[in-house]
Amino acid sequence: MRSHHWFAILLLGACTAPAALPPAAAMLGAWSYSSASDARDKSSLGAGLLVTIAVESVDAMHFRGRITRWFAGDVGVSPDVFGPVAGSMDGNDRVTVLIPRAAPGGPTLTIIGLLSADVLTVLESHSESAPGPFPTGGRFQRAR
Repeated sequence: MRSHHWFAILLLGACTAPAALPPAAAMLGAWSYSSASDARDKSSLGAGLLVTIAVESVDAMHFRGRITRWFAGDVGVSPDVFGPVAGSMDGNDRVTVLIPRAAPGGPTLTIIGLLSADVLTVLESHSESAPGPFPTGGRFQRAR
C-alpha cells in the first residue's frame, strides 16, 4: 500500500500545468515592413522601404533579434550596418523596438508600436530627434 502512495505523489507531480510563455514571446518570428501600397509592388525596383526584423530570443518582457533585410528603393543596405535589435513590451500590447547602428556612436532608430496578433502598427518612429523612416500607421506583418 505504501508503494502506491509514492506512485500517486509522482503522478500528481507530473501533472502540473506547462509553464506559460513570457509576454515577449508574442514578438518571436520575422516581422516585415513594406511602404509599397500594393503587394505586387514589393518585389519591383523602387518599391519604397522594405525591412525585415528577425526576433530570435525573449526574456520576460524583453526580446532580441537582428535586421535581415533593408532596402530603400532599389538600394540594399547590408544587415551588418545594424547592431543587435532589442525591444520590450509594456504588458498592454505596446512595443518598443531599438535598432542601433553597428558603428559606435551612430544614432539608434526607435520604433514604438501597438501589437495586435501578427501586426505591429507604428505609433511613432524616430532617430534621436529626427523623424524615423516608418510613418505613423505603418505596419510590420509577422511572416507565417
